[in-house]
Amino acid sequence: MTTEREPLNTEGFKFAMNQINDGFVFEKFGLSFLGAILGYEFIPVGGVKDKGIDGLEYIFGRKGFEKNIYQLSTEKASEQKLENSIQKLVDNGIDFDSITYVTNRVFLNKDTVIDRLFDKFKKHLNIFDQNWLTSYANHTESTVNAYYTFIDSHLHEFSKPGKSYVVSDLANDSRLFVFLRQQLDNQRNDLKLDDLLADTLILFGLEGTDPDKDILKTKPELFDSIRKYVKFDPKILDETIDKRLNVLSTKPRKIKYHTQKCGYCLPYETRLEIQNRNLADEQLLDNFYTQTESVIKKYFKDENVVVRDLSKLIDETIHKIFYQQGLEFSNYILHGKSQKVIEKDLQEIISKVVDESSVVDKNKEVVKTALLMAIRDIVYNGTIEQKKYFKSLSNTYMMMFLLQWNPQIATYFESMASKMIVYVCTSILVPTLSEYYLLSENKRHWNLLKGAHQAGIRLYISDAIVEELKHHFYMLKNKYETFFRQNEHIYLNSETETLYIDEIMIRAYFYAKAQKKVFTFEDFISNFIDPDLKTVKDDLISYLKSEFGIVYFNDDALKIKICDEEHEKLTQRLQENKSPVKAATDSKIILSIYKLREKNNETATSGIFGYRTWWLSKDSTTYKAVSDVFGDKYPVSCYLRPDFLYNHIALAPKKHEIDGLYKEVFPSLLGVNLSFHLPTEVTDFVQEKIAEHGTKNPERLNSILSRLSEKLKSDPTIRNRKSVKLFLDDELSKIGL
Repeated sequence: MTTEREPLNTEGFKFAMNQINDGFVFEKFGLSFLGAILGYEFIPVGGVKDKGIDGLEYIFGRKGFEKNIYQLSTEKASEQKLENSIQKLVDNGIDFDSITYVTNRVFLNKDTVIDRLFDKFKKHLNIFDQNWLTSYANHTESTVNAYYTFIDSHLHEFSKPGKSYVVSDLANDSRLFVFLRQQLDNQRNDLKLDDLLADTLILFGLEGTDPDKDILKTKPELFDSIRKYVKFDPKILDETIDKRLNVLSTKPRKIKYHTQKCGYCLPYETRLEIQNRNLADEQLLDNFYTQTESVIKKYFKDENVVVRDLSKLIDETIHKIFYQQGLEFSNYILHGKSQKVIEKDLQEIISKVVDESSVVDKNKEVVKTALLMAIRDIVYNGTIEQKKYFKSLSNTYMMMFLLQWNPQIATYFESMASKMIVYVCTSILVPTLSEYYLLSENKRHWNLLKGAHQAGIRLYISDAIVEELKHHFYMLKNKYETFFRQNEHIYLNSETETLYIDEIMIRAYFYAKAQKKVFTFEDFISNFIDPDLKTVKDDLISYLKSEFGIVYFNDDALKIKICDEEHEKLTQRLQENKSPVKAATDSKIILSIYKLREKNNETATSGIFGYRTWWLSKDSTTYKAVSDVFGDKYPVSCYLRPDFLYNHIALAPKKHEIDGLYKEVFPSLLGVNLSFHLPTEVTDFVQEKIAEHGTKNPERLNSILSRLSEKLKSDPTIRNRKSVKLFLDDELSKIGL
């Protein structure tokens, strides 16, 4: 059964075209779109010795009429690009009768350009620009489908901040595959990278301190310094940095803590070590730029071109290489692999750098060729200093990649979040409410829901959940009156006794009262509901919506009907470990999730992101009951791991933050310094997975990535960087009782 597509909105089509900056993505869309309009098949043009050097990328011929050539381009300097391409075809001895230039940009003065270039080359010329593409957008069902295929596969939407979009071919890019495979590996080494990175950032943050001069930094001041270095608040590292401060200040000490002044500083030995290393790194940078400028100037000299501010051009080139193809580039630098991928992308990267530079238009093509030749020369035959510099940046890239500090990985998870529909369980909601009076950094469940909502995830509660939560408050009030009201002094005088209270909401009340943040139990629960319990359901619906953006849906609004027989069977199985009421509630929610997935046709529309509709719960073991009762009917769990949301969505840096970080690190002295502690076995694993990605059938990649995504979301056996535990439970474990 096929779904009829809505006619395309022309302004929306133009907007989507303007987002495409990746030539390979436009090539895929353009050939599909042209084929739908013209009914042609296209084949790559042969006879080009080196497309990267000759500048003849994205050149195709019409099958059966190979002398009719088509070139697809995303470049903004369209007229200059077109003229140079025709000249390159002539210079390479490629015989052709006509050329059709296809671009997602608006091409100004088309008729004038066509006449001028015909006079110069005596070749027939067509220009299909954004306006031409837009005019054919609704030409046939095939053109509409070609557009929607592009949108579904490559145009990724971010909900926050604001609403923004990015075009990226995540399925065919090895980065996403490698990252997901690494996250699911039982032998993950990135879990210790947090410690290594935290150590480096601590030492960076304490540079300039000197106990002899009474220059120290308090813990908050140190955290502020670290945030300046990484250009965002790395919340996921907060606990690690706190732990590493204690380790580094214990013998053999790398840092010192002065108790009386409550401040940290670097001891003399560490200052000397860092000073010597920084001097060596400064010399490395100086040698790299001197040698690299010399190589580039040699190629410019051959073309009689002078470029001002050459170091800026080098910086921009290195930055874009690591930003756009850092994984493959680093893999080549560290292991000599991925050369084909580098060759495929390098020409386009350099073309963008030059187009966005201050180089005059008439020299841009010459500069592109010279810069490409020079960069290839440096990468393949560079000096010891050049290789060492690139190796340092490559190690830093690998570390940041594995920590999810990567623009493509951020694109994936932010776009995934904007598509997700999550029903929240009481096993999440109750701990969340219990954290009301904790310090912000200790509100783990609270921050989980806040972060998920801010990332654009649509959070919902159903009738069953609201009823369960309502009765939980009835139970709390009854248990408090029965067991605690007359014995408050026992718990207020003993922190240990408080931590052993089973009901976490009551435990949280005593913890808050001991700190004089609340005076009575009624005051405590009045933060969420009216203490008289007369309007609990309405109060909870209102509070959860205003605080966390969690929307209430009653059963009728869902417009689904679960099978009564399935509900009864699953309820009976769940009653082996749950109360009858809880078993019935859970059974209803589970089957509702599967019914919603079916209703929304998520199997066919999920793409690389996996299923959209999930149940956020800590009770992952219940899925075994689903398998026991229904076998393979529901092969993908409906449970969403809280740890997944915590690590990959709520605490993860956003793409705009990572963009700023990459601008600072690639290239920079910081980028070199961060590279010192990366375990070699980590890059060996990455190399293996890049090679594995290359063996996959491209037509199967969407499905493979979807399955990896679903496993990452739902598999309870996955090792986590940070788990979502209650702060008060951690406090209990610290006292060793």
